[in-house]
Order: sequence, then structure tokens, then C-alpha cells
Amino acid sequence: MLKRNAVPLLLVCLLAPLLSGCFYSREISHVRRDLERQYPAAHFDREVVVQIGPSTIRTLGWIAGRVPEEEAQMASDYLREIHRIKVGVYHVEDLPPLDEVDLPHLRRFERDGWEVAVTVREDDEVVWVLYREWYDSVRDLYVLVLNEDELVIASVQGRLDALLQQIVEDHGPFTSLLDGVWN
Repeated sequence: MLKRNAVPLLLVCLLAPLLSGCFYSREISHVRRDLERQYPAAHFDREVVVQIGPSTIRTLGWIAGRVPEEEAQMASDYLREIHRIKVGVYHVEDLPPLDEVDLPHLRRFERDGWEVAVTVREDDEVVWVLYREWYDSVRDLYVLVLNEDELVIASVQGRLDALLQQIVEDHGPFTSLLDGVWN
């Protein structure tokens, strides 16, 4: 049996995705369309496209803050700095070899001032992390993960400088990895 206070919480959790526009991201779909233009032989079939808005993120942060575990408390703190998350997952067919694909140089990213923070190339996968600054502060982040079968496009918006600072404070050893990336 649910406690009396849990019923409104359950309703909010169930309705939040409907109220925050969680089921479609035009921005992620536009990136996919740009990829199709740049690589006309390739096909990117949508598996999932999701957008999580501020209301849902605040609700998730509030819920995480009620869990007594240290990791949940950190997650709650991190979520305060994130305003929106958009994710698209696509099945890929007929893509050129991975070493010939350069997603960060899509016209969309170059036109809108995106910079590459990190590129990781492995035999069967490539990961790009791009960021964009507004008024000398990192506000937008893209993570693009591509392998022969799947493309994942993730966009995070928020106060990412503050988020990164919190992560560095919580996990000190990462500071040497991040020197010069966000400055």
C-alpha cells in the first residue's frame, strides 16, 4: 500500500514526461538530417529520440535528493546544473568507414560555433565531445558516438561549467584530464 504522500509523487513522475515534451527533439532530428546530406549513401533509422525538459530534470533531482545514498545526493546536485537533455539513437546502414567520418565538421556545428573538446577513436567506434560557450561559460554540450551499427547523439544544456566544477570537486583525480579542455 502506498503512503498518502507517495501518490502525488507517483502522479508527478508519470505525468512529467507528457508535460515536458519528452517524446521528440527537433534539434536531434535536424542533426540526423544534416548527416544524411553529408553522407548520402548512409541511412540513419530512428530507434529512439527523447527530450527531457527542466520539469522532469528537477523532479528527478528532487527524487535523488531524497535517497540517503551518497551517489544519489551527488546526482541530485549535478542535476541542478542541467536544464535540458536530448538524446537520439539511430540504426546506421551503408556508412563510409569510420576513419572517413567527421561529424564535428557538419555545417551545423561549424556555423553555430561548436568546438571539439575530445575525440576518441577506437577500431570499431568514434566518440566526439563538442561544446559551445555563451558569455565565456560552457552552456551546451554534444556527445556523438558512432560505430558501424549505431549512432547516438546526445545534447546537454545547462550551467555546465558549474557542473564540471562539482564533478572535479567530487572526483579529484579527473582534474588533470580536464586541464585546458574547458578553459
